[in-house]
Amino acid sequence: MSLPKIFAFCNGGSPGWLSMEALAEDGEFLAGHICSDKGFGPHDMGVTSNWKHPEYRKHYPDGFEVVWVDDAMTHVGLNEAYAKHLVKYPEPVAPAEDAKEST
Repeated sequence: MSLPKIFAFCNGGSPGWLSMEALAEDGEFLAGHICSDKGFGPHDMGVTSNWKHPEYRKHYPDGFEVVWVDDAMTHVGLNEAYAKHLVKYPEPVAPAEDAKEST
C-alpha cells in the first residue's frame, strides 16, 4: 500500500523571504514556513528532515510521504491536490461593481 503524499513547495516571495507550503494530496494545506533561501525548503518542510512531521502526522496518523516539488506550476500531483483544495474551499468572489453601488 502506498502512503499518502504531502507536496512541499516554494509558493513565491522575495529574496530572503520565501513562502514554503505543504499541501496534502487530499487538498488540505498542512504547514507553512518562511525560508531565506529555496535551498533550505526540503529540509525545513520535512522532506530531508523530521521538521513539520508532527503537523503532518495529525492529518495522516498512519504515515505519509513528503515530496519536494521544484516546479509547482507543472507538477501533476501538486496540481491535482490544489484542484481538490479549490473544490473544498472555493475562492471568494468579489461582488460586481454595479452591485456594490446599489447597496
